[in-house]
Amino acid sequence: MTLTRRLLLLALISVLPAIVIWTYTEVSLRRARETEVNDLVIRQAQLVGAELQRIFDGIHSLLLAIDEIPSIRTFDTPSCSPYLKALQEKVPYILSFVAMDISGHIRCRPSGTVDTQHYFADRPYFHHALDEKGLVVGELTPVFEEGELPPHPVLPLALPIWNDRGDVVGVLAAALDLRWLADNLKERTTPDSGSLTVADRRGIVIVQHPEPERMIGRLLPQEYMDQAKGSTVGTAQTVSIDGMRRIVGYIPLSLPPEEVYINVGLSTREAFASINQAARRGFMLIGAALILALSLSGLLSRAFITRPFQIVTDGIQAWRRGDYQARISLPRKSGEFSILAKAFNDLMDDVATRQQALQASEERARLALEAGHMGTWWYDPNKSVGGWSSQATAMLGLPHATAAMDHQYWLQILHPEDLDRVVQKWRDAVKDQGDYQDEYRIRLSDGSLRWINSKGRVFFDMEKQPVYFVGIFQDITEQKHAEEQQRFFLDELNHRVKNTLTTVQSIASQTLRTTETSAQFKDAFEGRLLALSKTHNLLTRKSWREAELRDVAEQELAPYRKPGDERVVLCGPDVKLPARYAINLGLVLHELVTNAAKYGALSTNAGLLEMTWSIIQSDDRPDQLRIHWTESGGPPVAPPKRQGFGSRLIRRSIEGELGGYMVLNFAEGGVAYDISVPLAHGPRMAETKVEVASIVDPTHRS
Repeated sequence: MTLTRRLLLLALISVLPAIVIWTYTEVSLRRARETEVNDLVIRQAQLVGAELQRIFDGIHSLLLAIDEIPSIRTFDTPSCSPYLKALQEKVPYILSFVAMDISGHIRCRPSGTVDTQHYFADRPYFHHALDEKGLVVGELTPVFEEGELPPHPVLPLALPIWNDRGDVVGVLAAALDLRWLADNLKERTTPDSGSLTVADRRGIVIVQHPEPERMIGRLLPQEYMDQAKGSTVGTAQTVSIDGMRRIVGYIPLSLPPEEVYINVGLSTREAFASINQAARRGFMLIGAALILALSLSGLLSRAFITRPFQIVTDGIQAWRRGDYQARISLPRKSGEFSILAKAFNDLMDDVATRQQALQASEERARLALEAGHMGTWWYDPNKSVGGWSSQATAMLGLPHATAAMDHQYWLQILHPEDLDRVVQKWRDAVKDQGDYQDEYRIRLSDGSLRWINSKGRVFFDMEKQPVYFVGIFQDITEQKHAEEQQRFFLDELNHRVKNTLTTVQSIASQTLRTTETSAQFKDAFEGRLLALSKTHNLLTRKSWREAELRDVAEQELAPYRKPGDERVVLCGPDVKLPARYAINLGLVLHELVTNAAKYGALSTNAGLLEMTWSIIQSDDRPDQLRIHWTESGGPPVAPPKRQGFGSRLIRRSIEGELGGYMVLNFAEGGVAYDISVPLAHGPRMAETKVEVASIVDPTHRS
């Protein structure tokens, strides 16, 4: 051990007792404070739970009172709807009350409307209330359609409706305003700089503070989800969404209030503020004592150690900077440092001569590689190490720090499909004692792939054992991409031509079987071909990736729309359809327009046609594209005696190809279609080939 280290060690030992005492006191205080804070956050979480239970109990009592009203039990709409409206105005945090019959139809709500066309029996709280025969807390609902509310986050609470005989005849639901709930809980239970998270039984966040916009409506993080599935209250230390470290107390879903997860946090910075301040004062005192001891040790060692050592270090640094003429010159009587200085001076003399020769050799090799646009690689099988030149790292987009590599690293960047073949070619080169050549792919750090053309040679020792691999490689990525793109374009062109011809053949065959005269065949066949052609034109503009639903509808209805004419109404958001959807819906709209022009609203001057669409989003199922086609003012309509090809094409396109459903209604005023198709990327949407022939001819086999 050097003298400087001995002096520093003595300085540290002198303050060691103070450090031990300070550490013991700090640990004891922190443990006591941590226990106190853990109890506090659990009490805060229980306070939030009690507040939630109070709110739920109040709503439960309110629903029980409503359930006793005769007009609610009998679904007397003229009486029950005004009652619910008056009651809702007195309870502002309940945005709507809804009474539904056992089938899920809306029978009573504040707006006074009755909805028997839509079924809301698929709501989770509906089934849950019927199963539990009591109050149930639902799940976060972004849009409470049952109450005709605009988009607004609510939490449904539901209770079965019993008739006078004690039979369950429906469900009574109340929509709790989650924004009101968040403000109420924050004001009553959440301290400053604290956090609050409340989630429903699915783990979806319904109340969040701070930064609610980043969490509400989303699934709990995995750490919180594990807490929600537990069976007892507990505490944990975590970093909240705002980046602040907190100690949190939580109540799992299984404890009251049931089906609700609660998480309340307190800032560790504020919880331990007093302890941290005392710790800083103690640390500063110990630091001052340590600095004083080290200063005294430094003054003693400076004249005997620091100055000679600095002279030796300056000489070495000058050599590392390229000044090979620098030498170390120490004062006389420097002791062991004089011996060290002489050894360094002799080493510098020898290295300066060798460095000049090495620089000249490397410069010649670098110029040759740059002229050929290539990089070099090497590998030592005995040491399992290798590397590449600076030109190679620049070619591959790698930093110079990765110029050296080991065998395992090289195997990791090789593409898995090429790994076995590359290794086998190396083995063949060793076995045949010949040269090495191969083309393979590597994976760069950013995830991209590069094609490499590698050539090399194996060197052997006297016993014919490989001792060294050396070679060059060239980046041929652009060449490979050009070849793959050419093959892709040829295959895609061949498929689309064959698919279009097969589609035309199927349309012709089905149209011929459903028409009686050649004139009827000509009109029907040309119309369907024109619809297919128009859809192809829309897809061609976007390179067969997508088409706008509005464009598909407008091109089919263009012959029946005139400037200033409001007979045809189109209304809906922008919806980009994949190629498969565009072709199917194009054929469906063509059949609907043709039927309207022949038998429906477009066959008379007084007729009116309205097509609307919307996107229905949901957390627990794929997004749905809803299309409503309504005709009015035309000739009287009635269900057909037989189903023609057009009707079969519409149903097979919607239900067979797109996995949706449709409802056809022959009302007195005109025919109406309600169509719904899923927009999620399921197995059917994952197909890259559009087989329209299977739509028009179910017996077709590709």
